[in-house]
Amino acid sequence: MTWTKRQHPALWHETCKQIWQRDEGRCQGPHCQHQPLNSLSLKNAHIDHILEVSKGGSDANSNLRTLCRRCHCLRSSIAHQGMIGAALSDGVIPPNWRTLVWEG
Repeated sequence: MTWTKRQHPALWHETCKQIWQRDEGRCQGPHCQHQPLNSLSLKNAHIDHILEVSKGGSDANSNLRTLCRRCHCLRSSIAHQGMIGAALSDGVIPPNWRTLVWEG
């Protein structure tokens, strides 16, 4: 399925569940790939758009992946900058977070 705009919240919740199940509840980000126990609950998982909707991406399953909060905050994207302050104060990312930012 391919969508050109945001899904209805009920449909988005179902899509998130499908992506989380496909990814086996594991963060797909670079900071977690080699950790054997990086399992996330569906409630704590962030479903990330690989190509952002604002840049032409869609809610298609092929454009979505499961990330943990840390990897999501550290992804190089202007859209994610609002999460950094809260992640810093919550101790999710370290003060030297800029060295951990990743593309993709």
